[in-house]
Order: sequence, then structure tokens, then C-alpha cells
Amino acid sequence: MEVIHCTEAQLDILAELFNDYRIFYEQPSDLEISRAFIEQNLRQKRSKIFLLLDDNRIPVGFSQLYPAICSLTLRSYYYFSDLYIAQTVRRKGYARYLMNYIKDYFAREGAQRLTLDTARTNEIAQSLYESLGYVRENVYITYHQILTPPIEQVVFD
Repeated sequence: MEVIHCTEAQLDILAELFNDYRIFYEQPSDLEISRAFIEQNLRQKRSKIFLLLDDNRIPVGFSQLYPAICSLTLRSYYYFSDLYIAQTVRRKGYARYLMNYIKDYFAREGAQRLTLDTARTNEIAQSLYESLGYVRENVYITYHQILTPPIEQVVFD
């Protein structure tokens, strides 16, 4: 396996994987908007994206993390926003490999932590995360307020 730190050179394959990821989460397929979103993230350096290749150098997954700063610890951390492994190769250790790579990468960078969310019903992912040392949040309660942007605003500006 190999992990690539993505640039625009990997944009086309990332767009396909990101579109598949969105479909997995019941969003409509839209390769064009998926490509535009990933391209903008790469150009503006809004996120760090990692592409996972299998032993034959075939792309099988990706992850996308967004930087943030913890004002209590005064250190950076990363929000592990997206993790996707192609359905045909799931449960073969790819997600574990990619997550361990990312943990080591950001630890060397000096980040304070990695933070992620998953659906309460996604017990397979929860099992993986806990086996990798992630600790379920029991102190804080997360709230969301969904905002409706003006119609003319592009969603990923």
C-alpha cells in the first residue's frame, strides 16, 4: 500500500472517489460538483487530502482532513472529515492502514489531536476507530444549527 499527499495532479481520481463517498452518504451523484469542491480545497489549501493506493498502485480510498486550532491547548488539531474506501475492498485493512498513516503524519507535524464524527448506526466504523485508540466523546454535547445560505451563494465558497 502507498499513501499519496494529494495535489491537483490527483484531482480526477479524487473527484471520482469523493463522488462515490457522497453517494454512499445518500447524496446525489454529481461528478462535476465533486471535482470543483476538491479542486477548490486543493488550490486554497483548505484541507489535506490523502489518496490510498493498493499494492498494484490502484486508488482504493482517500481521506480529507481540515485544520483547526484548540484555544484551550493552544495547539492545532485536524478534523477527520472524510474517509472512504471503495466498497469492493472494504474489510481488508485499507482503512486501518490509512488511518494509522494519518495519525503518524500529524503526530510528526505536532498536531494535538485528530477529531472525527460518525453516525451512531455505523458500528463497523466505531469498532475500527476504537481499536485504533480513538476515544468516544463523553464530556461535550455537539449541537448543530443548519443555516440556509442565500440562493445565489455557491455552497463551497
